[in-house]
Amino acid sequence: MGLARDIALGFLIALLLIPLLLIILTIIGIGMLPTLTNTTSPTQLQPPTQTVQNPYQVTDTPAGIQYNGPPTTALAGYYCVYTADVANDGWLVNGQYQPNPQILANSPPGYSVQLNAILNNGYFLQNTYGSSRVFANGVLKSINTAVNVWYNSKLASVKQGPPGQPCGWLIIAISNGTAYFGYSSDGVNVDWYYTYPVGNATIEPTMGTNLVIAGPGGSAGVNFTKVYAVLALYYWNGTAWKPITAIPVSPGGAYTAEFVVNAWVYTSGNEAVVSWPMAVNASIAIPSVSPPGFTP
Repeated sequence: MGLARDIALGFLIALLLIPLLLIILTIIGIGMLPTLTNTTSPTQLQPPTQTVQNPYQVTDTPAGIQYNGPPTTALAGYYCVYTADVANDGWLVNGQYQPNPQILANSPPGYSVQLNAILNNGYFLQNTYGSSRVFANGVLKSINTAVNVWYNSKLASVKQGPPGQPCGWLIIAISNGTAYFGYSSDGVNVDWYYTYPVGNATIEPTMGTNLVIAGPGGSAGVNFTKVYAVLALYYWNGTAWKPITAIPVSPGGAYTAEFVVNAWVYTSGNEAVVSWPMAVNASIAIPSVSPPGFTP
């Protein structure tokens, strides 16, 4: 009877301990389960604040690419402005941008594309689109190309050129002591619309020699709410057009007085994308620009 009572008591104790052991094993088991780890960092899960790899932001300076090739006698700059929404133009007053109080609609497009060339003898040449316009009875008829010739920082000549388009080519070429200014809408045919004697000179590789988007003229800046434009620059090596390696124009080195308030410049090969408010990166296709079919 005593043994049977001990067995029964042991069985009862076992029954009481089994639930407690199950609870303990369950707790231990949970702690030993493999932890599921999110292999993607939280920053990768969030939308990126910048969709870029290597943009260069410009503020109160022209937006574009400088010429960094050898001294040359000709440059051809391709531009295509796909989108350009302008809030206003204006000037820098004591280092602060002040919008133009006049109505922007009276002076579209509100920006310019400039092919600028510094020569080795004191001349500074500008072939532009957007800085010159033709009105009739107060109605805009065309947005034109134009030339500015500077010598030793003084304006020597101004010439209005043919109507231009948001996409085209600006060309500066020097031959036999004369500078030729041209515009092409198709990359094949050129309207050589102005010439000016500059002597025996070459175009110098410097930040002042560039292809840029800037304000409409008169040292003004342009404040874009949205812009998307492609630029590409070629130089003449004596027998053919060759691409440059695109480098953004740095602040203070552009030489031209016009500027953009804010823009991103992304470069790839000899091309650049000027954009705002978002930059672009290599995942966004940059239209391939072939060398021009004309010769200087």
